[in-house]
Amino acid sequence: MNRFNGSSPVIPHIEFSDTELHTWFERDRQHVELRSKLNEETICEWWDDDVSQALEDGFLNPRDLHGSAYQYAQDMGLLRSVA
Repeated sequence: MNRFNGSSPVIPHIEFSDTELHTWFERDRQHVELRSKLNEETICEWWDDDVSQALEDGFLNPRDLHGSAYQYAQDMGLLRSVA
């Protein structure tokens, strides 16, 4: 999971509309990434078995990947700073 670097100015909160979800699924590979539209940096991401585990554990909702990834990032304190 990635966090923003320390050189980014602090903004109190990243709105849901300021994020986008990138997904990639191919055979035995899978990737889910929540990204900031403001600077195109990764907020959090899951690869391969971590995607399956996050779905199984309920951190990611397959019917609302974007919303659940945003909620996860919010719960983990990853939405505090952007450029």
